[in-house]
Order: sequence, then structure tokens, then C-alpha cells
Amino acid sequence: MESVYETDSSVYRPGMTWTRISRATLPCPPSALWPSLADVTRWPGWDPDLTGAEPHGPAAVGTTGFLVPSGAVRGRVHSRVAEPFTITSLVQDREIAIRQPIPLGAMDLALRLSAVGGGTEFVQEITVTGPLRAVMVAVIGGDVVKHFDVKCARLTELATAQAEHDA
Repeated sequence: MESVYETDSSVYRPGMTWTRISRATLPCPPSALWPSLADVTRWPGWDPDLTGAEPHGPAAVGTTGFLVPSGAVRGRVHSRVAEPFTITSLVQDREIAIRQPIPLGAMDLALRLSAVGGGTEFVQEITVTGPLRAVMVAVIGGDVVKHFDVKCARLTELATAQAEHDA
């Protein structure tokens, strides 16, 4: 099955909100992708926008932790001033969502899996709210969308490698 990466940049919510939804069909079942999504410590292995992830406990709604963005400057700044993220949704083999406070707002990131004929639809939804959203989109939000195809390729590689290991 060929992977298809698509970003829907037409999503707009009025007010102080910026939202982008990206979707791809990946050639593996949700259960093969889930371990890489559910374990936040594994995110830097497939997400080029992160160099570190330190949850403050096992994945569960309400668990907090720190993400370290890639990039020398933004990684250092974020590590020094950012508040912890919080897992806001966790549904086995289906969804994990986090809320990362940003100055005067928040960045919400939801990663969703749905079984489709012979594979999985992977959806990434990012929403940035607050009066500084344009700045935060420029600093990190835009890259989260821009690197979606890389994330999909890496998640597929990890799921395939694990399936081959388990066989």
C-alpha cells in the first residue's frame, strides 16, 4: 500500500486560534503504530521537531512532562521557560493528545489513528491559541505541519521494524 500524505491548510477557526489538520494513510495497523505514539519518550525517534521527551509518569490523562523542541535556540529557551505539557486524551490504539502551555495561550496537539482498508489513517491536528499565536506558529507550529511527511515515514519504519522483529 502506498502512503499518501496530505495537509489540509484550509482549516480556520475565527478569533485567536490557528488550526492545521494533516492526514496520511500508513500501510500498517493502528496497533503497530500505537507503541510509538503512546510512549511519549519515543516521540523524538520519529518526530524531527523534538530532541527530548520526559513524561512525569506513565501515559495517562493528566500525566505531565516536558518536551524539548529541536533547534539549538528554541530547545534551550523552551527547556528553561516552558511549563509542562499535559496529556489531555489517551484512547488505546486510537488517540493521544497533549496541551502545551505557551505564553498567554496553549498549543494542543492530537494524534489519531483509524483503521482503513489494509492500513491506518493517521491524523495530526495542531491548534495554537492566544494573542501570541502568530509568533508561536512561526517558532514551532509551522514546523509541526511542515514535517508531517517525515513523521509518517518514520512511524511507518518503526512499525515495520517492530513487526519484522516480532515475526
